[in-house]
Amino acid sequence: MVACSSLKLKSTSTERLALARSEKMTLHIVQVSDTHISNDFPQRLLDLEKCIQAINELEKQPEVVIHTGDISHDGLGEEYHSARKALDKLNAPYFVMAGNRDKRETLLNEFSDDRYRLPPGGWVQYAVDTFSVRLIMLDTVSDQSNKGKLCDERIEHLEAMLAADSTKPIALFLHHPPYEAVGIPDPYQYEQWSDVDKLKNVLARFPNICGMYCGHVHRPIDGSIAGIRASAITCSAGDLRKGDVTEEQRTQPVFKSITLPE
Repeated sequence: MVACSSLKLKSTSTERLALARSEKMTLHIVQVSDTHISNDFPQRLLDLEKCIQAINELEKQPEVVIHTGDISHDGLGEEYHSARKALDKLNAPYFVMAGNRDKRETLLNEFSDDRYRLPPGGWVQYAVDTFSVRLIMLDTVSDQSNKGKLCDERIEHLEAMLAADSTKPIALFLHHPPYEAVGIPDPYQYEQWSDVDKLKNVLARFPNICGMYCGHVHRPIDGSIAGIRASAITCSAGDLRKGDVTEEQRTQPVFKSITLPE
């Protein structure tokens, strides 16, 4: 359990966020998600490689790329190794997090290095403080189901990360969208919706949060939580995209370009 000191923010947090926008202290990010690399479906690695090529060819290059989970489909070491070899070809630095199909320990064996300052407890949950916008990765993986989970320890660790610096805007990245994903058979993608209520109560105290970015639902769905604009991106793996998708669209690379603060 993480001990947190006072979580009161300085009254100027909202002003700082407005100042960041007015002075164009922006950060250009690309999000990818749900690559589901699988030894049984080699096309998914090709889909990722095509995505990386398209990102590297963007006229405006991202300063950082974030993968919001389900890197692997079966949690196998060789799947993560293939994913890392592909991701290492990005021009920009990148960071990863876990989705429900991932195996945390195996993921970390492949991707852990000095970029990742992880908490005890085995979660893939951390902050990146080297940019004009702080990037916070929240681990929503449950060991019991494909749905999301946020235990008290992870919520407390998130509070500590949010409170560590109120001078910059913050963007949150997590696998499971913590809002009603309208338009899918089960729009509530957490085991207990009370976890989302706890998260909402924490986020409402931090006015410098400028956006939330998710994956998991394999289709683009926007929403909000605690007044924060949120979105979910569809999956990189073309064969797993859901919703109204043509066969031609399944062959196209998918990623989301984000300029923060929005």
